[in-house]
Amino acid sequence: MSSLRVRLLVTLSLTIFIGWSLWFFVQCMQMTRQQSGYWDRSLRSIGEQILLSLPSDLDAAAAQSRLQLPPNTTALGGKFDHLHFQVWILDGRERVVTSRQAPVTPMRADFRDGYLDTQVAGETWRVFAVTDASGRVQVQVGYAASLKRFELMRWMGASLFTALVVLAGLAVATWAVVRKSLKPVVRVQQAMGARQALDLTPLPDAGLPDEVRPLVDSFNGLLSRLDHALQSERQFLSEAAHELRTPLAALLTQAQVAMHAADLGETRQALGTLMHGIERTSRLAQQLLDSARVDSARGCTDRSAVDLAEVVMMVAREFELVAARKHQTIVLETDSSRVEGNLDDLGILVRNLLDNALRYGREGGRVEIACRTDAIADTVVLTVRDDGPGVAEEERERVFERFFRGSNGNGERGSGIGLSLVARIARVHGATLTTGLGVAGRGFGVTLVFSGSGGQV
Repeated sequence: MSSLRVRLLVTLSLTIFIGWSLWFFVQCMQMTRQQSGYWDRSLRSIGEQILLSLPSDLDAAAAQSRLQLPPNTTALGGKFDHLHFQVWILDGRERVVTSRQAPVTPMRADFRDGYLDTQVAGETWRVFAVTDASGRVQVQVGYAASLKRFELMRWMGASLFTALVVLAGLAVATWAVVRKSLKPVVRVQQAMGARQALDLTPLPDAGLPDEVRPLVDSFNGLLSRLDHALQSERQFLSEAAHELRTPLAALLTQAQVAMHAADLGETRQALGTLMHGIERTSRLAQQLLDSARVDSARGCTDRSAVDLAEVVMMVAREFELVAARKHQTIVLETDSSRVEGNLDDLGILVRNLLDNALRYGREGGRVEIACRTDAIADTVVLTVRDDGPGVAEEERERVFERFFRGSNGNGERGSGIGLSLVARIARVHGATLTTGLGVAGRGFGVTLVFSGSGGQV
């Protein structure tokens, strides 16, 4: 029963068969009653007509000979040939007129008027008797009960045969219609079986039934999203490979310089440059891993209430040593700010914002992080600002593009991944992202507005 065609055929056939069976049962009941009434009316009508057709001097006619049919006359063999009648003169119980093959004995031995089921020659008969007004002559008309059963069975046989023919025709028509309707589905199945593993082109939808089209359309939408995601991954891997190739080559070069250095000072300088390159490469690798993690977890519903202020303080403590190297100051202004989100993703977001502010901020500068709740608007506002050289106004919107590097003024070379991660995580969490000036009207600032813990994110 896994086949849709078989299910439809069996369901329709059973439904029609059950409905027809109920109709047939009701019809049999009605036909039985109608047949009984019809035969009784026929008996009465024939009996009365025979009585009215008899002459009043029936006694004299009884002694006369009977007329005969021509020798070449063939009986039709209809059901009225099985109706028999007898005409009796009640005085003396003399039978004067009778039909062919009628019983010799009275069909109704008590000679009373009306209907009676009685035994005639060992068989059940239905008999009607009527007596003239003078009470001299009685006409008895009857038939064997098997005749009525035969007529009923003949009607039932014709009905059953007709029903079987109709059901067979309906089954063939249903099978043909379903088979034709499912041909586009078979084409879809064949197209899926023939394509390569990474072939994500849409499936053919021409001629699909309305009931199946939404499923194929949904599947095509999924294929389109998978294709877009695959293209994004391919582009990301290509760009990531390019980004990693340059710092790795630089590391190799600095290691070779350190190995062949002539004095300790030159060696220290090469090792310092090598350490700086290692730090940059490590940060790039971490950002690439974070980017891959965020992309793979896209659409994940593993969220809970997170105090964003605690995340900010935890990340700020991680960057204390980084800030101390450049004599920078991290200023926190936080209060309890709960949002609905993923704790790991929010940690990546804050970490990249703070890393960006410290790296591109000035030596001995100031980085301010504010996290507060707007109870009236039911929002949480996170702001990270620095007092460095800032970002040109025409580049502020592009800094969130993957692998985009702005023309900053402090000589720092970034990977172009950190702020793109921030933008993607903000978008997933339904946060509004804006940029502007930093501390005291200089530098660069980023503001994110999250819905509160009771809002939908």
